[in-house]
Amino acid sequence: MSWDSLPFELYERIFRNLDFWDRKPLSLVCRRWNQAVFSRPLCRNLCIEVSRGDWGPSGDKEQVVVVDEGVVEASERDYRVAYVKWCKDSSPEVLTSINRMLRELDEKCLLEGLIIDAPLGQMLSDFFRTHGELLARIRKLQVSTDTMDSRLIADRCVLKMDQLETLFWRELVSSDYLQNKRPLFVIEAPKLHSAVVRFGDSDSDRGVAWHNGFMELSQTSSLKALKMHLHPRMWNRFFEQKLDAMEHLTISHKAQDLQTRDWDCMFSNMPNLKSIQMWEADDAMLEAIHRHCLQLRVLLLDNVDLTRGFLSVDRVFPRLEHLRLETAKIQSNRTLYLPILKHLEWFNIKNQNDHILNVAAPMLQTLRQSRNGDSDFNLTTKSPLEKLQLDVYASDIPGHFFQPFPTMRELSIRVSSARPDLDRMVQHFRNINELVLIAYNAPLQCDQMLNEMFKHCNNVTAITLCGFNPNLELSFPVFAQIFRNRNLKSLKMFGLTITGNSCPVQLPPELETFELRHVKVMDVAFGAYVFPPDQPHRVVCIKSDDCCSYSSKDCD
Repeated sequence: MSWDSLPFELYERIFRNLDFWDRKPLSLVCRRWNQAVFSRPLCRNLCIEVSRGDWGPSGDKEQVVVVDEGVVEASERDYRVAYVKWCKDSSPEVLTSINRMLRELDEKCLLEGLIIDAPLGQMLSDFFRTHGELLARIRKLQVSTDTMDSRLIADRCVLKMDQLETLFWRELVSSDYLQNKRPLFVIEAPKLHSAVVRFGDSDSDRGVAWHNGFMELSQTSSLKALKMHLHPRMWNRFFEQKLDAMEHLTISHKAQDLQTRDWDCMFSNMPNLKSIQMWEADDAMLEAIHRHCLQLRVLLLDNVDLTRGFLSVDRVFPRLEHLRLETAKIQSNRTLYLPILKHLEWFNIKNQNDHILNVAAPMLQTLRQSRNGDSDFNLTTKSPLEKLQLDVYASDIPGHFFQPFPTMRELSIRVSSARPDLDRMVQHFRNINELVLIAYNAPLQCDQMLNEMFKHCNNVTAITLCGFNPNLELSFPVFAQIFRNRNLKSLKMFGLTITGNSCPVQLPPELETFELRHVKVMDVAFGAYVFPPDQPHRVVCIKSDDCCSYSSKDCD
């Protein structure tokens, strides 16, 4: 059977194994292949620009160009999503053309999604009212709007979107001067599953122009995931309703507005939350989360103040599996029980009054911790740690690392402006497979630490050593000892200074990746020549003026 005689459904089944950008060139083969590539089952997000912005040759004023009507009539593609745009200087005739083209496109393709890029104003409200039937049927809506004078909207606009499943709403404002005291748009979406509401392009509170939001959700009993910038005077009615389906919540808000909302009432309406991420949090919020969110699995907090009581008593999060605490002030010498916690991230924490918080996490597998000299926390239980990333900004190392960790497989240490006693620490990680040491502004001499690793750690297959301003220091005998590890599969060295008499060394036969970048050999009498084995392997060698010599055709 030739390709020309294959059933159309078989084309679709074959092309389904390719992503869109891989199968798009196949549309040029013939008309039949073009139809299969852009068929409805394969192009769930195929989008057409009904209108687009054009700055023109001068670039001082944006103009809106509407697609030619003949393009829509002649196209055989089954578009799912339409993109429409107009700007603040667009005339009513532009919106009339957009409305006409969108209606024709919807009749032909039965659209499922709509992307709108338009300024706030009466034209946006009129657009929503004109296309009420389309809005009631689509499953995806994306709106990006910026500010004109909100007084131009006479009445609140209610959007009834019975089939909407996914919503992205972005508001860009240039100042805090806005007139609305209540939402200008209310979206009723009983089947909505996920929603993102942003003031700008960032998830966090950085660079946000806080304002009374233009939109609020209503009748969203199916909502499972919500990510939003939350203004204290908005969305109060929304969070007063039962949100039993809500599982994932991400909120960013202003720190000075924490006391303006009833957090206990809010979280009592979301008892099935499994994941919470928040920028700016305090004791009252954590108290409400702890009391009502008994199914919580993931808790990610940034910019936190827990100095007024939440940690003044022992606390238990019985189902928490992932905890991240970053840039926080705490005050506690009590115990935090996390019986099934697997992942802990602990960055830039200040425990006041020299207190030390005890963390009991018997199932902990991954720990990422930064240490800047302040008292913070202590692991009180032996954990089956498999992966550790330790960022050290002071010379002392947390005491809980001076105990055996037989299950540890990956050890990553980042040192900045400090000289910690790493050789006493590494001997407790006998079964590691991977070692990463990165130093910033830290004149570390690595001989003793690596000697301890050679003595106690016999399963290492990957080593990365990296020094920035200044280089890491290493004597040549220890440098040569690295190459005697017959199990080594990956060796990366960036920013090293090697001292002492040198001699040729041979790469291990199992080595698959070998990288040298700015490795200096301080020996004028000899050169450190490294010879590859016969097997092919990946080599990267970037020479500096006094880089070591690498004898290989792969190194220029």
